[in-house]
Amino acid sequence: MPHPTLYQFPVSPYCEKVRWALDFKHIDYTTRDLLPLFHLPVIFRRTRQNKVPVLKMDNRYIAGSDVIIQTLEERLPSAPALYPVDDSEFEDALEWAAFADREIGPHLRRTAYFHLIDNTRLMFEILTRGQGAVGRMAFRTSQPMVIRAMKECMRINQRGYDSSLVRLNEALDRLDASLKDAAYLVGDRFTVADLTAAALLAPLAQPPEAPFQPPVEMPEAFTEFCAAFEDRPVMDWVRTIYRKHRKPAQQKSVE
Repeated sequence: MPHPTLYQFPVSPYCEKVRWALDFKHIDYTTRDLLPLFHLPVIFRRTRQNKVPVLKMDNRYIAGSDVIIQTLEERLPSAPALYPVDDSEFEDALEWAAFADREIGPHLRRTAYFHLIDNTRLMFEILTRGQGAVGRMAFRTSQPMVIRAMKECMRINQRGYDSSLVRLNEALDRLDASLKDAAYLVGDRFTVADLTAAALLAPLAQPPEAPFQPPVEMPEAFTEFCAAFEDRPVMDWVRTIYRKHRKPAQQKSVE
């Protein structure tokens, strides 16, 4: 059986969710690193939608990090398990994962990119991670168009930033309160809830075990943005979860 192939943006925390799940379950897989905008025909042709991550497994194309993890859990429920056995804990874990997908992922993405997206050199290095010379050359000529599309699609502007900053802080308030006396979000072991929250917060907490690390020095505005959250307990929690549960990657890159 061929290894699964993950179609991804290396920088995407949603793709990191899937990489982590695959690695946690000790599944050998390959990655296909895509370029924003250039990815559209590749992904749409296979899934009739335009977002990554997409996992090809058993000749099926599975779109969406939550659906991919559910599929992996159904196929390999004990290798090891990411879903709790207890029905109540199972529902709580799915609720936490959905909360993180909704209240952390898009709002951290928007607020982080607000401080990065006009840095041409940095964005080039971030968005072309994993590309060869041809891909990097193609992206260089198209970068202004890609950046305009990203700003429009993600509402990366002052109004969007202000709104998302409020939502992000509210989400972190809830996490801080829930983790006050607990090592994990649900029960007493690592679940999909912890994986999802930690993966989506990794760009803010910057754990050294995260596979994607900034390719160049980050601008002062972004450093100050991250520093504003440093006193929150959840930041240390993210680093602890990564240190304890983020195992070395099993993937191989393909072009």
